[in-house]
Amino acid sequence: MTAPGAAPPDPDSNVSGTYVVPVTVLAVLTIGLVVLRIWTRVTRTRSMYVDDWLIGAAELLSLTNISLSYAAVSRGWGKPIATLTPADLTQNLKLQFAVQTTWILTLCLVRISVATSLLRFFPSLLWRLPLYTIIVLQSLISASYIVIQFAQCSPVSAAWEHVPDVKCWPVQPIINYGWAIAGVYVAIDLTLALMPIKLMRALHRPMSEKFLIGILMATGLLATTMACAKMTTFTSFGKGDPMQDSIMPSLWAKLEEQVGIIAACLPALKAPVERGLRRAGVLETRWRDERPSFVKSGVSLGVTGVGSETVVGVEGEEEGEEEGERKGKGGVRVDSVAVAPGSAGVV
Repeated sequence: MTAPGAAPPDPDSNVSGTYVVPVTVLAVLTIGLVVLRIWTRVTRTRSMYVDDWLIGAAELLSLTNISLSYAAVSRGWGKPIATLTPADLTQNLKLQFAVQTTWILTLCLVRISVATSLLRFFPSLLWRLPLYTIIVLQSLISASYIVIQFAQCSPVSAAWEHVPDVKCWPVQPIINYGWAIAGVYVAIDLTLALMPIKLMRALHRPMSEKFLIGILMATGLLATTMACAKMTTFTSFGKGDPMQDSIMPSLWAKLEEQVGIIAACLPALKAPVERGLRRAGVLETRWRDERPSFVKSGVSLGVTGVGSETVVGVEGEEEGEEEGERKGKGGVRVDSVAVAPGSAGVV
């Protein structure tokens, strides 16, 4: 609602492009990387692991999430709320509710995919226990957000339409919970990003090759940056125009998810990038070392990551290549979007 004495909103104002453009660009990239990852896995190892299925499911949910966002934009998301008809506002809030729900599930699958991929490379219980803890913790956190999503207001339809005598949970405890979980997420991301250092140190490879792997690892840390940027929007929750001021929190949340998918699929790029660098003379063409090696012994090291969580390695690259040559609301948005309780009744 426009405050008394305030200038009326510009009916032509539309900030949805701030969200649509970068999300669309990264969506094209994530599709390509997921397809490349699966194609590489099938053609080289002729099998898919649990983490491959998880990241594939995450990408499908991510694309569903984007489609819902596009539909919301078509119904006025990004425009001043005062310019929306009651019907458009209701449909928009319904779509936003679905966007939040799919985002929760997508981010959960991405993180669990990374942790699951690391389990293959750490046989010791001392290293596997933190990974199991991360998987369970991430599952519980995502489940709690689903509960908040659907139980925050009774009836749940209050999330997208005005309901008389609606009963909602207090907002501030949910915001405080969001701050706490944001800190947990950063800790999870850093853990998943740093654990592969142990594997990389064990690789008996040229320094230039280790440097390439390090770059792939560092890419995953970008998601931590996105998560931190998302946290800066917490203080403005529930303030301003819910249709316009929710764009930036939604953008950071989506970028966190998409960067996670990208980092999780970077191993598929290591082999072709490495071949290109070798042809260019940047990397040594041949590397011989009689010491035990993860690559030579067949132990796979993969670069996977979740947004901020990247896992690095070489999954049967050299041996696989040689073998191939021989063989042929009305409520709180859990994704940090600032649509506060009561928005459905504001026109």
